[in-house]
Amino acid sequence: MDIKEQYEELTKRLKGVVPFPALPIRELVQELRKKGHSMTLQTELIVIDVFNSGDVSGIICTIQQKDDEAIACGLTHLIISSKHSLFKEIIDYQKKRSKRLKKLNQTSWN
Repeated sequence: MDIKEQYEELTKRLKGVVPFPALPIRELVQELRKKGHSMTLQTELIVIDVFNSGDVSGIICTIQQKDDEAIACGLTHLIISSKHSLFKEIIDYQKKRSKRLKKLNQTSWN
């Protein structure tokens, strides 16, 4: 199964379990604070939708904080509870995605 198929399969499975809670990683907190959102590493976000943007951006989540506006971010920028039914698949995706991005960044600078 190629990357596009893997992303699409996980996206379909995630769509079946939305909405679900998540926490932001440090970089997401910093970016959202710059945009005026009140947020900490412990701010619970709700993933309300997901879509596969392909290999360029990977799996994108539409997130919301309580009644705030919806924002899009990469699945790699969220921390999912270990109790989530797709936890293992999400962690595997995040690890592979991070490794792939590092590899792509290294080859683009050479």
